[in-house]
Amino acid sequence: MSETLWTDASIKLLLECNPKAVIRGICAIYKYQTLAEQGAGDTIENNGVGFNAVDAEILSSFVSFYKKRGFLSPKQMAIAKKKIMKYAKQLRKIANNEYEIENIIQAL
Repeated sequence: MSETLWTDASIKLLLECNPKAVIRGICAIYKYQTLAEQGAGDTIENNGVGFNAVDAEILSSFVSFYKKRGFLSPKQMAIAKKKIMKYAKQLRKIANNEYEIENIIQAL
């Protein structure tokens, strides 16, 4: 059985075509925020994983909203879809298990 290797382009195509992938993507990136960043809804560490400073507050709030309600509004989804595209490289690394252990430890 061969394992699929994701590329940045294949991640972007999936995000473009599949709203569930957008939600899974923002939730996956959120998991790489440190606990302090998750609590603050902000980027505190410059560790190369998680949301950038511009997107941290809004995308963290979308993850929180989704966890409470089980959906994103059409407006939230449009914003999330646009913003998650810049995280294709991180999502590829997550999907292909490419993150080094130091990055994962820093994200905890």
